[in-house]
Amino acid sequence: MIRCKLRGSKANDRVFSGMSFSVGLKLLALPLVLAMTGLPDVNAGESAAQVNVLAMKNGGVVLAHTSQYDKEYPVNAMIDGSLENYWASGKPSPEGPYPQSFVIEMDQVYALEKLVIDNRETDEEDYPGVSAREVRFSVSATSSREGWKPLLTVQALQFGRKEIRLPKPVNGRWLKVEIMSNYGNPMFVEINELEAYGQPVGKKAPFPDANGVYQTNYQLLMLEVDGEEVTGCYELDKGFVYGKTNGRVFDIKWVEHKGKESGTALLVSSSDGFLNGLWYEDGIMKGPWFGNKLPDRATIQCDPVSAAMGVGFNASTLVDYRH
Repeated sequence: MIRCKLRGSKANDRVFSGMSFSVGLKLLALPLVLAMTGLPDVNAGESAAQVNVLAMKNGGVVLAHTSQYDKEYPVNAMIDGSLENYWASGKPSPEGPYPQSFVIEMDQVYALEKLVIDNRETDEEDYPGVSAREVRFSVSATSSREGWKPLLTVQALQFGRKEIRLPKPVNGRWLKVEIMSNYGNPMFVEINELEAYGQPVGKKAPFPDANGVYQTNYQLLMLEVDGEEVTGCYELDKGFVYGKTNGRVFDIKWVEHKGKESGTALLVSSSDGFLNGLWYEDGIMKGPWFGNKLPDRATIQCDPVSAAMGVGFNASTLVDYRH
């Protein structure tokens, strides 16, 4: 069975090997242009308990997943903060679609107080019973691979938003989500949004250095970080990226094809250098953008200066320097 609304090919998280790297150029981003892409202040006007700590804009990143149905219904859509997008499971195996599981890393340890499963905009009209039903949560404060403790199993709502307040706060940085059933669809299962709320525990550790080259599903990407500013380039279509970062979340614009095509992306770097997020064109989510950071001295066939000039930026904004 093929879901007629979907296009593209399935993209899974991957692990890549490294190469050698050398870079000697940097772009000074234009303040007026960068002001268009600034990261939201997640603490402005809201208490810590009101911040959805799973959201990508707040540092949540998916580390692993069992499946997703093509690039239009990626796993990252569950934590993008928008009901316009949702995750759908991939083509089922003969054994069926269960369990579906995900591991999500938050930007630090939180004392979790509330979880949310939102099924308000899943595709129940075309695929009756597709919404996730039985969902099991586990949490770890140790790592994404060990220290897992069962948290709870809940029944999500078929056409609604289920908020679960925990009996007492539970510390964790990694959340494992396992979908055990849906509301009857024999082929697929979907979730609109996952959310988590809680209080930060202890002082947030410095984020790992995000400077470097990443092997992504769109070939190689290089990021250069200077304070809150980030610039970079990617080999596919000789693209250029620029924007803002807090060291973990990258709110960027991309430009390619000599400036004829452009859009935005929201990418999050995990504690071990895995970059994962979504890219957009004309305000529409187009799919996942993800990859692993390569070892230092990896090489890439582009640099931010040439890429910026190639898409129409003025050379007067560029400066050469050597690290």
